[in-house]
Amino acid sequence: MKPKTLEQIGLKWGLIVFALLSAYFFALQLLGYIHVIELRFFNGVIMYFGIYKAIKEYKKSDNDFNYFQGLGTGIITAFVASLVFSIFGFLYLTVINPAFMDSIKLNEPFGLYINKYGAVIQIFIEGLASGCLMSYANMQLLKKSHLAEA
Repeated sequence: MKPKTLEQIGLKWGLIVFALLSAYFFALQLLGYIHVIELRFFNGVIMYFGIYKAIKEYKKSDNDFNYFQGLGTGIITAFVASLVFSIFGFLYLTVINPAFMDSIKLNEPFGLYINKYGAVIQIFIEGLASGCLMSYANMQLLKKSHLAEA
């Protein structure tokens, strides 16, 4: 069987991370904790888990695994998850629940200064930036050690 490419693995795990983030978002909404900012920390845990699994899968599927391929797999995973979650956020704020934007304006710090476009850009940048850092952190755990070769 032909090994999967880093793009295929990044796309797969990016969509899984998106699904987990969406489920977490709806769970917070259902429980009434959507405006508790501290709970957004778990978004990072979800992103870290997805990036870890993506890099680990790519490492297992490719015998010539190197640092930059692993880093690229993590960044692609973060990019896909952030992009799709941003699109979901835009649809949620404009079509599914437009009243949620008013709730954000009332309950969030700097809410008065944000609109639906700013919120979507914030979701994307926050996800991609944290995903890049988590890709780097994961590669410190999963990189091949050159000490064993010496």
